[in-house]
Amino acid sequence: MDPNYDAVVLGSGVGGSCAAALLAKEGRKVLLVEKRAYLGGRFSTTNHDGYLCATGGLAVQVGGPIEQVCAEVGIDSGVRPARRAAWWIDGQFHEISPSGGSLRATIRKVAVSEDEARRVNEALTAALNWLEPNDAISFRDWLNQYTTNPRIHGLFQATIASLLTVNSWELPAAEYFKLTRNIAPLRFGYVEGGSLKLWERMADFVRARGGEALTRCEATRICVDDGKVTGAVLRSGDREVEIRAPIVVSNLGPHATVALAGRAEFEHSHLAYLERAVRPTAILWLHFASDEPVLDYSAIAVCGTRRINMIDMPSADCPGIAPPGRHLYTVGAAPLDTLEPGDIDAEFELVMQDLRDIVPGFDTRCRLLTKTCYRGKWPGFRTVPGSPVSHRTPVRGLFEVGDASCPRGFAGSMGAAKSAMLVRDDLCGAGLWARVGRSQAREA
Repeated sequence: MDPNYDAVVLGSGVGGSCAAALLAKEGRKVLLVEKRAYLGGRFSTTNHDGYLCATGGLAVQVGGPIEQVCAEVGIDSGVRPARRAAWWIDGQFHEISPSGGSLRATIRKVAVSEDEARRVNEALTAALNWLEPNDAISFRDWLNQYTTNPRIHGLFQATIASLLTVNSWELPAAEYFKLTRNIAPLRFGYVEGGSLKLWERMADFVRARGGEALTRCEATRICVDDGKVTGAVLRSGDREVEIRAPIVVSNLGPHATVALAGRAEFEHSHLAYLERAVRPTAILWLHFASDEPVLDYSAIAVCGTRRINMIDMPSADCPGIAPPGRHLYTVGAAPLDTLEPGDIDAEFELVMQDLRDIVPGFDTRCRLLTKTCYRGKWPGFRTVPGSPVSHRTPVRGLFEVGDASCPRGFAGSMGAAKSAMLVRDDLCGAGLWARVGRSQAREA
């Protein structure tokens, strides 16, 4: 392993992989390391009996930050847009128009009166175009001012829980509107061949530009001297090596970054904010398979259920992620409390009850492949949307990327890719790289 690089990127999730590719595009010699056997972290795929199941995130925003990074570095995202999407409400499917406007139209369908629909839609318009609410109340409390209709609340709960891994009563009201401005009209797709293929293409790009990407390689320490990062100590098998680099980009989460560098290296307000505001969320994630299609849509926002908020059928648009003639489904659900999820077995039982309501004959027509609760150190999101940390840290040359380090109004994989773009802009666009310094190898 070469001991000298311009930048070391710790963790190959969306933020880490995108940061490594963007810095390599700028001519930097980059080392990307991942402790697991596969790239992509919580947005990858693993093979279960021939089905390429998502390790967490699955859908990519069409034209969003991930695809923007791919376009910048000149690689194919492989994203195939979901061709048919729908709301599921009270046992009925309501198709979503790809041209947008579906939410407001569906509000008019489920409202108890024209006056209720007008009141809600006018409030949405005012919050988006005049003055958004602040963080003092949750989105559910904001919506309660205009309606208590459970069907309308179910529309927003499905959207918020599936996109942001929290419930509507846990999300600051302002964050919903900040996000809506950035993503509307929202279209998603799936990576042909599974998300892992995309991160492998990015790793190949890094290698082609003189860098390296390693799996089964874990950071044991971030090296800091006199307030400046100097590199990282990595372990691969039984061997440890210190890599010298003036830039370290951590995709490990803010708390893990502090632990690796040492709390003494960070000023107190940064540490206090992490303790007070950066709290990971939990999501319930399940995959099932069928021999025949049991749903007619590849993306479904599920409303008014016990726990489920989304069901995707990526094999409808990317057949190669399931064995020939078979079908793969991904289910997302939110525990009642996404910060303290409690009895996970009981939560999953509610998910199964929902599936039996949504898919007639589920137990005989479908086969369960995986079920996972993402939480703690392997969470849904590393922080509740609306409580991000900066992509810069108090340690000079040490940066954060990932879903906890994106600007407000971005979240999840979209936000992780956006955070990588901010790091690239800092280091290359604004000339900060020259102020931080070149790698020890080039100085020598």
